[in-house]
Amino acid sequence: MSDSTYSQKSKVQKDYYNQTAQSYDKWHVDTPSAKIVDAWNFSNLQKFLSARNERPVSGGKTINRALELGSGTGRLANSLLALSTEVYGIDQSAEVLKIAQTKYPRLHLTCGEVVNLPYENEFFDLVIINGSLHHFFALEKTFSEAHRVLKKGGAFILLGEPSSEFLKPYNPFFYFWLLDRAISKILAMLKKTTTSPIPIEPEAESYKPWKMKKQLAKAGFDLKSFYTYDYFVRHNHKFFLKLYPWYLKLENRTLAKIFPYLGLAISAKAIKR
Repeated sequence: MSDSTYSQKSKVQKDYYNQTAQSYDKWHVDTPSAKIVDAWNFSNLQKFLSARNERPVSGGKTINRALELGSGTGRLANSLLALSTEVYGIDQSAEVLKIAQTKYPRLHLTCGEVVNLPYENEFFDLVIINGSLHHFFALEKTFSEAHRVLKKGGAFILLGEPSSEFLKPYNPFFYFWLLDRAISKILAMLKKTTTSPIPIEPEAESYKPWKMKKQLAKAGFDLKSFYTYDYFVRHNHKFFLKLYPWYLKLENRTLAKIFPYLGLAISAKAIKR
């Protein structure tokens, strides 16, 4: 992608999130199913980091410095304070960052671009991206910058990036998605319910899982864990929410092993060589 094309797409993303900043948490963070997935991902992250560090670095913390790329309103970055002595976040939306700084004053937040991180080489023990990479339009440069600012042996984590293999006719789980959408529309028509429409997000990327694995290796990372999840559509019905934490664990032990690349969302955990 040329620099001019990247700049254009980056500006569209920045303008959208600046304009919708006040609704960011409502749309992206506070839905019950999203909270359950976030808790599951964070638990997996804790286990991964704990397995690599036999002793806490200080005050019970697992690491010294952590960085979230595309930190949004700061929910995940704030959670990282349970694991890291210092937590940094960078996002290109100034309006979203204002909310994050007000909510979580302990975070070190910067408005900037992930393709040109304002940090020293080998500064962080952990760099994490939670469902934001597909808005950057700069996968290789993002991986390169993450590698640069990570210490040798530091962890690079990807959570919730969309797989391009999910909405394909050869993916059996795609048809469950279609069926769910059809049933949902029919029920909405019968109930005559109306909801406030969420503005359509600007264009974003999706990734071929096996290609992403190669790109991580090319960037200088040793892959330790790679899988997809969300094989079936999430719901926020009370009955579903009760089963959802159990289902995520079961899905990871079964479907993710049998169909490793066919889930909707990609998760990767890697170490800088």
